[in-house]
Amino acid sequence: MHNEKAVQHKFAIIDRNALQGAWTGLPTTLLPTQNVNMPQTTNGSMVLAYQNMSLVNSQGTLSLTSGGSVPQMLQAFALLNQPNILVNNWKSNNLSLTNISPTASNIPIWIQAVGPGLGGINPIALPNNGTSVPFTSGQAAQGTALPQYMNLTMSSNTPQLTIFALIGGPPDASGNNAFVIAVNSASGNTGPGTGVPAPAGYYATTSANQYSFQFNWGSSNVFVSNMSPSTAAAATLSLFPL
Repeated sequence: MHNEKAVQHKFAIIDRNALQGAWTGLPTTLLPTQNVNMPQTTNGSMVLAYQNMSLVNSQGTLSLTSGGSVPQMLQAFALLNQPNILVNNWKSNNLSLTNISPTASNIPIWIQAVGPGLGGINPIALPNNGTSVPFTSGQAAQGTALPQYMNLTMSSNTPQLTIFALIGGPPDASGNNAFVIAVNSASGNTGPGTGVPAPAGYYATTSANQYSFQFNWGSSNVFVSNMSPSTAAAATLSLFPL
């Protein structure tokens, strides 16, 4: 007869404390064990931003699941002023996010997801004649490019960090057609033409307060979302032909 001692295993249940019925991607803050679920994503590139909002130097963790996937652990490092970015196509599956930071840590993680067609945001018009369009954090703008080279100028009139998520055009080899750009960034000048890789998820960053993006996508839709921190001043967009 064997003398065996029972061993208790500690575990956490992911997705157990739903914060709201159906998340549409709007900015939300999750405390430990809290969860949001988007029942259906788009079948195209989406941009997910997440940021550790704790004032204590403690790392947080966000669990991401979609469909029947194995949970993906996203590390939310402390005391960073620039959100982490994940660009992906979840192919119309659901998207579930859970803050699995230690319960006692009380680490809040801010999240936002954007993409053309998601509920919760009604894009304002983006003319293609160079008209300057102001839009604030959480807003989106959408317009139609002409079938020629176009220029999209993304600007901030302040030294505050401002983040633009541009989605449009044909997908690249990986299936991505989203471009996340930060101006007034502490990361400095990174991305194409700088010789310095951009931070994970970003297309480019600049220490200046303006970034110009040239493209020729034919006559196609152009979607831009302002994913800046809520404290940032209004940004401006200008789309015009070259």
